[in-house]
Amino acid sequence: MDVRLLKFFISVYEQKNLTRAAQQCFVSQPNISNGIKQLEEELGKTLFERHKKGVELKTEAHYLYPIAKRLVSEFQSLNGIFSKENFKNKIQIGVAESLPQEHKQQFFRISSKLCDSVEWVTKEIGRENEINLLVREWKNEEDLFLPLWKEDYVLCVPNGNHLLNKESVELSDLENETFIHCPPCEAHKQCLSILNTQSNKMMTVANCSSKTETLTMVMAGLGVTFLPEAFADGWYGFQVVPYNGPRYYREVGLAYPRKSLQNPAIAKIIDYFSKNELKTNKFNDFGYYLKIKG
Repeated sequence: MDVRLLKFFISVYEQKNLTRAAQQCFVSQPNISNGIKQLEEELGKTLFERHKKGVELKTEAHYLYPIAKRLVSEFQSLNGIFSKENFKNKIQIGVAESLPQEHKQQFFRISSKLCDSVEWVTKEIGRENEINLLVREWKNEEDLFLPLWKEDYVLCVPNGNHLLNKESVELSDLENETFIHCPPCEAHKQCLSILNTQSNKMMTVANCSSKTETLTMVMAGLGVTFLPEAFADGWYGFQVVPYNGPRYYREVGLAYPRKSLQNPAIAKIIDYFSKNELKTNKFNDFGYYLKIKG
């Protein structure tokens, strides 16, 4: 049905006069008359009885009026709903803990600029999310994965430890050191493998449930550990020391099922980061600046 006919009907209903209705709608009276006739034919009902002084409202007109008002109002509101200022591309994203703040900030900053308008819904990582920002080892097996950055694990040694006197720590130097482990960490098995290739004299002083707890133990001076470089940066109570031995890194990126690409905002993000690498560079003692390669 032509919304213009409903506007004609509303005007005639309210003015109870075809001439005044035509003036209100900025059309000729024959246009109003023909429009009402067309509407009545489509509905199969008579809405008005014409007479010399105007029109008489039929029962059907009283019934149609509130419906027509609502339909016209909803139609007129469409422009506002889908305007650039109001319309949001919603993305539900899971964000893993222990990821470096500067990387996450830059990811969200750039991703938001890629879309005209985006509403983020952040959750813990999980299958219910459209997309997840996480370490590769944590993704669902069936999900696609787009790497964003790699991060080395570094040796963290508490202040006062004799290893700080060495220019470079060898694997053999870690014998008899108290070591802090994080079994849920993606690098835990690799770390144990590295340490056990040299000696079985490693002494475990703590098994922590998260990297944050591991960091706390190091800061408390209880022992040494390996942590992601950016995660360990900026804290006190320990130092990152040069390490000459087997190394491990973690790869962080976006994991998503193929159906998530139906979301146009996610499709833009995946397309951009498949061509541009997210990188960080130290700026000064006060923080970091970040740049995009590509």
